[in-house]
Parts: sequence; C-alpha cells; structure tokens
Amino acid sequence: MVAPKGNTYNNKYKPEYVEQVYKLCLLNAIDRELADFFEVSVDTIRNWSIRHPEFDAAKRAGKMKADAEVASKLFSRAVGCSVKKQRVLNNGSVIDYFEELPPDTRAIEYWLQCRNHDKWNSKQQVELSGNQENPLAFLLAEVATKAENASPLPSVK
Repeated sequence: MVAPKGNTYNNKYKPEYVEQVYKLCLLNAIDRELADFFEVSVDTIRNWSIRHPEFDAAKRAGKMKADAEVASKLFSRAVGCSVKKQRVLNNGSVIDYFEELPPDTRAIEYWLQCRNHDKWNSKQQVELSGNQENPLAFLLAEVATKAENASPLPSVK
C-alpha cells in the first residue's frame, strides 16, 4: 500500500533498499519510479535520501555510473569506434572481426550542444534594435516613402 501523499515519516525503510536503489538507478530510474517500486510517495524517497546517507549515496552513485557509461558510449560514437562482430562461414565456423564505425554526425552535434550550448545551439537568437513599442516601424517608414514617390497609375515600359 502506498503511503499517503506528504507522509515523509514513512517507516518502511530497510537497509537492503541501498543495493536495490543502486541497481534501479543504474537502469535510469527517476524518483517517481523509485517511489512506485518501493510503494511509497516521492516525498518519502526524498526523505529517505535525507535521513539515510547510505541510501542517498547509492542513489547518486547509480545515477552517476549510468550517466558516465552513456556519456562514454556517446563520445565513442561521436569520434568513431571499432565494434567486435562475429560472422558464420559456409563451413559453420564462427570468426570474430572488428568493424570500424565512422564518427556519427548526430552524436557529434548532440555532444557539442550539451557541452557548449551557447556556441552550438540549433536555435538562433535574433535581436532587433530600434523602436521597442513598434518593432516594424522601419518597414512601415520604408513602405510610406515608396508610396509617396509612386505614381497612382502603373508605369508602362
């Protein structure tokens, strides 16, 4: 049974949760998923992290190891890597070989956007200078000038 929302004094905590939370965080579990697994509220998970330093340390270590592993794999794809593969020959024997994978453009782009967001952001910021109350005033002025100089009749060339 799930503890009522806001019940931060849940006494369901057990020391064996330390190993479980570590493994769950290796699988990229977030606090909501941890709460569902332990059948408590998210507030209780946060409270356990405060009251039980070993629980918090395991949670952080699991998340950090998982993040580091993913970052390592992303970096490998960004710079290119070799992958061990197996092939079955016609005579039934299996041979191991390495295949070189070229750098992946999407991995490079993602890596650079995460590492240096200001320089590699795919969304460009454009600033307009001039009258802030009417940002299109320069266009209206140009149209008005052309209208004053224009003939009421179309020109024939």
